[in-house]
Amino acid sequence: MPTHRFRRILSLQSTLLAVIPFLLVVFLNVFLLLPHISEDVATGQRELARAFGVAMDNYLSAALTDVKAVAALPLHRPAYQADLQEILDAEVEASASLNLLYTVLPDGHIEAVGIRKDHRHTQQDHRALERASLAQEQLFRDTRRVGDAVWSNTFVSAFGKGTSIAVGVPSADLVLIGEVDLAKLVRSMGDIVGSAGQAIILIDRNGQLIAQQGGPALSPPPFMGDIPLVRRGLLSDRPVSGEFRLRGQALVGTVMKSTHIGWYVLVAQPVQSAYRSVVITTRNVAAGALAALLLALLASLFLARRLSRRLEELASFARRVAGGESSPPWHKGEIAEVEQLAGDLQSMGDEIRHREQQLMESERLLRSVTDHAFHYQGLLTPDGTLVDANRTALALVGAEKEAVLGVPYWDTPWWRHDPELRERLRASIATGCRGIPTRFETTHLDQAGEVHHVDFSLSPIRDEAGSVIYLIAEGRDITDFAQAKSELKESEERFYQVFVQNDDPVILMKLETLQVIDANPAALSLYGLRHEELPSLRMDALIAAADLQKIREELAQHHASQGFLQRAVSYKAGGEKIVISLRGTRIRLKDEELLLCSIRDISDKLRLEQEIRATQAKLIQTNKMTSLGMLVSSVAHEINNPNHCISINNTVLTQITRDSLARLRALREAEGEFDLGGFHYDEVLDMVPKLHDGIREGSLQIDKIVRDMKNFSKPAELDMQGSVDLNRSLENAGAILWHHIQRHTDRYRMELERDLPEVQGSQQQIDQVVINLVMNALQSLPDKNSGVVVATWYDAERKTVNLSVEDEGDGMSEEVLSRLTEPFFTMRINKGGTGLGLYISSSIVKEHGGSLDFESEPGKGTKVTVRLPALAASGD
Repeated sequence: MPTHRFRRILSLQSTLLAVIPFLLVVFLNVFLLLPHISEDVATGQRELARAFGVAMDNYLSAALTDVKAVAALPLHRPAYQADLQEILDAEVEASASLNLLYTVLPDGHIEAVGIRKDHRHTQQDHRALERASLAQEQLFRDTRRVGDAVWSNTFVSAFGKGTSIAVGVPSADLVLIGEVDLAKLVRSMGDIVGSAGQAIILIDRNGQLIAQQGGPALSPPPFMGDIPLVRRGLLSDRPVSGEFRLRGQALVGTVMKSTHIGWYVLVAQPVQSAYRSVVITTRNVAAGALAALLLALLASLFLARRLSRRLEELASFARRVAGGESSPPWHKGEIAEVEQLAGDLQSMGDEIRHREQQLMESERLLRSVTDHAFHYQGLLTPDGTLVDANRTALALVGAEKEAVLGVPYWDTPWWRHDPELRERLRASIATGCRGIPTRFETTHLDQAGEVHHVDFSLSPIRDEAGSVIYLIAEGRDITDFAQAKSELKESEERFYQVFVQNDDPVILMKLETLQVIDANPAALSLYGLRHEELPSLRMDALIAAADLQKIREELAQHHASQGFLQRAVSYKAGGEKIVISLRGTRIRLKDEELLLCSIRDISDKLRLEQEIRATQAKLIQTNKMTSLGMLVSSVAHEINNPNHCISINNTVLTQITRDSLARLRALREAEGEFDLGGFHYDEVLDMVPKLHDGIREGSLQIDKIVRDMKNFSKPAELDMQGSVDLNRSLENAGAILWHHIQRHTDRYRMELERDLPEVQGSQQQIDQVVINLVMNALQSLPDKNSGVVVATWYDAERKTVNLSVEDEGDGMSEEVLSRLTEPFFTMRINKGGTGLGLYISSSIVKEHGGSLDFESEPGKGTKVTVRLPALAASGD
């Protein structure tokens, strides 16, 4: 290019470069700066909306936490019902977000209300509010349906405070509804608002205005869903920005959805305020650019002449460097940039030659590393042609490099043995050409024909433009790992089969948390569970808490190789209580330590053991009673002999005393008053006959008791043709049990109807029944102030002679009443009870053609009624 032409072009370009800044300012403002300013405005509004959204979410989260804290309390218990109002008031007063807090009954009526002190109304207002019903409120219905916390869209306050926002949380059969204090929320808008004229508007999911904060010029209508920008924002989950008009005013705004309850935040400001910085910047830059244009025109003409000559010299120097000249001559000038560029060109030439040498050295080093790697490596072109392979890969199949290079990779010895693997390799190469790495497990045959399991991968290599130019094929021999994996899988399958087919219930759970992982069919059958219920099942739902704690302690004490055996109370799915024997063993599966529990239901075994022990105790007691009967007969005989002696001697002493008193009377008349044994004569005269009478009556009483005991204890002759007097049976029982009556009660009463018809049967057996019933009544009394009433009467309608024994004891439940006449059933096994008394009594009454009825309630005593057919009725 001629010098003068280059100078003219350079001068013209310099002039144009001087003009360009002025044109660039206009372009930037009109086409670039304005959109950036718009984006900055939208970004600022989004940040403001996001900041308010975060503040609002935190505000509402605090309200939700406060309501959940109250919902977690057992409000249905009487202890909490009494203080429910105070609990709600205290929670609302302590909350930074709640304005009101209701507890709502299942029918929708408000049970109690918590109100802030500064909003609290009269007691009459409280009562009116508690009579209000929220049954038709969507929030109340949604909360009961979902069973979890639910936020309202808009909520008409039951307190008459207009539209609000509320959250509902279930608590047992109640629903707690907390109203949020929107006044604080609106004040928080004022703290967040940035520049003047900016406003924050809160809109619900339907486009309804909830709250606003901003300048006085903004007065949006209650419904904003008809504004296009708002309508687009309601349909999008992402922020939407743009201009809109509101009451004739042009505004720019951003609509953004809140993450907590799905409301929308609109941040808006006037267009003039938003783009004021663009107008000011444009004016200032345009003035500066015009002045710079004039100066640049003059300077560019001068500099173009000097620079053009120096650039021609630099171009000549560059051509010599590019030609490989080591140090071409260069005359230094005054332009530092040109001198720097010449030096850089020289350095660049030296650096290129140096790097070419390094590249060749690196290629040799890389080849050495690749050939000595243990993994199988190869290099492919995007069409699948093999262009390189390392020594390890070649040694596996015993191939020479020249024999496999330039061959499609799927046709090489590594892949020829399996058509399916070849097709999979083709698909993987096609995927790699799209820049997507692939990896899969495959097999290669070595030169001896043995199978090697290989972890194979294809990784793309891209050029600077992002296009795939090569594919790196790499394989890692995992034959040993695959074999171990297969053996482990077989072992796990055997374990699972043993686990599933075990007749004993077996449960597998996590060691740390006791979370159930699996259970065999026997365990599912035992507890009445379904397999899909296991992931959410924990052992604390199956085993009593105290026994579960013992199991945890056993786990902490035993070594990993040791097991433990523990008895525990367990519960089936329907709540049935059972006793189990649990054997726990730690095992390790898939690098996780688990607990294997083998379970046996021992409820029946324990019940049988308990019944055996009870039966043994009753048999021992029965043997004692048999021995006692024999002892009674012997003792009665031994007592009867001295008692007869006492009776005879008392008769003789009575006659002697009578004669002695006659002589003492004559002595008193002759000598006057005197004492005998410390008593005055008159007292002795009155006392001595009474003492003899007492000895005689006591001897008769002893004789009667001994006779009754002998009759009661001697073997029954089962003479069912005799006659029985029920009154006599009660009197005999009172005489025999006189000592027990005195010890148990001060209120023993007999109400005997005279002239009762007789009953056909055995007097001794009926006496045994009466004694048993009276003794049971006495033993049931809690203290001596409680009484026993025995009575007899004749039922003319039924023609039965009846006997009843009624006590004021502890009473019995329906379950105990149903088992009273079972053999060996007793509630006093620890007090010597045998469980045979009522069973024998019932049998005797049935043998006499009668009935034995029981009436009892816990805490109200017991009444036993014996009905026997009268002798006349029996004869008929």
